[in-house]
Amino acid sequence: MKNSLPLYRQIIIDLLEQILDGELRPGDRVPSEHELSSSYRVSSITSKNALTELAEKGYIIRIKGKGSFVNSADALLHIPDFTRTLQQRIVMKAKTIGLVVPSMKTTIDQQLLNAIEMELAPTEYILAISITREDQSLESASIQKFRDSGVSGLIIFPTEHEMYNEEILKLNLSDFPFVLVDRYLRGIRSSCIYTDNYNISKQAVLHLLDQGCRHVAFLSPDSHNTVTSDRLNGYRDGLYEKDMAALPENLCLIPLSVTDPAEKESLILQYLKNHPYIDGLFCVNREITKYAARLMTIHQLWDHYHITAFDYPDDHRISYISQDIEQIAHNCVLELIDSIQSGRKDHHVIVPARLIPSQT
Repeated sequence: MKNSLPLYRQIIIDLLEQILDGELRPGDRVPSEHELSSSYRVSSITSKNALTELAEKGYIIRIKGKGSFVNSADALLHIPDFTRTLQQRIVMKAKTIGLVVPSMKTTIDQQLLNAIEMELAPTEYILAISITREDQSLESASIQKFRDSGVSGLIIFPTEHEMYNEEILKLNLSDFPFVLVDRYLRGIRSSCIYTDNYNISKQAVLHLLDQGCRHVAFLSPDSHNTVTSDRLNGYRDGLYEKDMAALPENLCLIPLSVTDPAEKESLILQYLKNHPYIDGLFCVNREITKYAARLMTIHQLWDHYHITAFDYPDDHRISYISQDIEQIAHNCVLELIDSIQSGRKDHHVIVPARLIPSQT
């Protein structure tokens, strides 16, 4: 029981949940005062008060010598609170998909939300959104809240540093319909829709080498999620294909504990100063690219570096990787609705991306 609620109130809530869920139907016998007292470990007065309030509001009828029973369907439908709650639960259970995202700050986040909403528009489902602010505990709470509300399925965009989440594991073990988008979690069986990060990263590094670069740095948050790992492996294998070593000193990894943009930019600048031989930059996300581009402009370094980057079409001097957000959203919604209607399949769908060369 929830300690924040009076004991009799918790009994009322639990019995109403059973009536709303159809576990207790019109005419069904409700547990007696004695049974409730034993089950909830409360006094008979507490359980009596709960049943009395339910009877006064019309949810149950009490028959002397026989017990308490759920009121008729007609009587229940004349209770405004009951009909309003019932309608909300019907909508949530049958028609709603929950979207759990870490933020709405980046262009990719916004594009993904828009694309998913557009994919769902022609279907019978509506979309409910929860933003976790890159906090795994908030992500867990959002998943629990959506499940308690009775959503049909979940689309989950895991937090950046996430490797494992117990609530997602619970979804897996209970065969609840859900899809992970943008990345997968190792060891957790699930449907996942994400960009072909390995191959497009390898292609981006080969592009830098074809432009004459001989020392390509990997600029990234120091995250070990599957997105970063796949991009790092693509970076390394691009170098290996040209018989070049992937040197540890060519990794510029920004600690996740650093949250101030100015400090992140300063760390990148310090890295470039300490490694003057670097002539190519592979930036794994839009944020890192933004800092690198500012440094190129402020310190007049554009002639010294070639850059490839994810999701940064803002500067014609940078070759950028364009993720197919519309296709990701399409596959995501298609996979989830199929799981809701036909059972979980647990597919991995890898969506190709395009490298757009710079216009210099």
